[in-house]
Amino acid sequence: MKTIVTLKDIKNAQENIKGLVKNSDLIYDYSTSKKFKANVYLKLENTQIVKSFKIRGALNRIKKITPAQAKVGVIASSAGNHAQGVAYSATHLGVKSIIVMPNTAPLAKIKSTTDFGASVLFGPTGLFDDANKLSQELAKKEGYTLIPPYDHPDVIAGQGTIGLEILKQNSDIDTFIVQIGGGGLIAGIATAVKAVKPQCKIYGVQVENFPAARDLFKGNKLKTKNLYVPSIADGIQVKMPSLLAVDIMKKYVEDIVTVSNEEIENAILWLAEKNKIVAEGAGATGLAAILSKKINIEGKNVALIISGGNIDIDRFVFTLMNSLKREKRQMVFKYWYTPSSYTHLIKELQSISGRLYILNTDQALKLNNKLQQGWSVITLFAPSAKKAKLYFEKLAHYKVKFKILHDN
Repeated sequence: MKTIVTLKDIKNAQENIKGLVKNSDLIYDYSTSKKFKANVYLKLENTQIVKSFKIRGALNRIKKITPAQAKVGVIASSAGNHAQGVAYSATHLGVKSIIVMPNTAPLAKIKSTTDFGASVLFGPTGLFDDANKLSQELAKKEGYTLIPPYDHPDVIAGQGTIGLEILKQNSDIDTFIVQIGGGGLIAGIATAVKAVKPQCKIYGVQVENFPAARDLFKGNKLKTKNLYVPSIADGIQVKMPSLLAVDIMKKYVEDIVTVSNEEIENAILWLAEKNKIVAEGAGATGLAAILSKKINIEGKNVALIISGGNIDIDRFVFTLMNSLKREKRQMVFKYWYTPSSYTHLIKELQSISGRLYILNTDQALKLNNKLQQGWSVITLFAPSAKKAKLYFEKLAHYKVKFKILHDN
């Protein structure tokens, strides 16, 4: 197998995937730009037909297999996004595809993979690496052609087309922040960008429980204790990245940082609230590094890759609620209902531009469907923690009897 990736490979990949892969939009992120005194742009790979960038590398690789290989079929391992890229590409090209997924893969990704025409098998654990091992065993046993999710030059070249697109869309970009799982995305983008505009700075971001790429990049000893706890960024929870990709990172990348689950959840909320964008955990990881101030972008023209949007709706809602609670913008409380207390409850709500939702009202307090007196459980949604605090201070001022049930 070829051990280097060149700009020529990436340009060839551009031609190879043309027509089936869209040039995704690069949009200005006003809120993040203003907060961090920079110009931040979002590359919306979550708008690809498979809702992630993975179609690029998968299609480029499958288009290069021989007719004899195509007749037998292809196999891949994936937490979901590469699975969909392989499934859609293979079906489009008339090739049978089998996908081995971790047994904790999101339901949305499993369904989309089968909808795109692949057969799905599950690995023995929730780790990608174990699913990957099974796919390699099946490829050897059944004669399928393995389509790696990141550890192949054709796949890396396909992902690198994103870098060329971004610089064509905005030649002022000088900083790229790219999430890292197996490393194919950042390796491809770094190769393309450094060949076209060598002065650009490239930073990588990993989830903190899967930091092997960072440790290999920095020459640290690989750590295993207390690691591999499942992350909301399921698409990048990889124990061991591509060594080919790591070699490229060492050549072109400035630094690699890690972010926590909570920081990624906060970034998902930020994207949804400020930009009306649905991003999965991996897709929001680069922004998480900015919001948590792990990477300083002041004065820079920054490209962030929103790499995917394949997140289960229940997990998306749960994530948003978690973040709102952490920010003390969602608070559950009970108050003693009287006509007077209710008046203050609503009046002071209007003063902070918040919302109230009644969770539970004791049935014993009702008479002819009208609440008389008693405790009522309420959820407050406030624009900020400061306004939530102000709201309760106002209720206390008017001697409304209440108790906060939980605020975190």
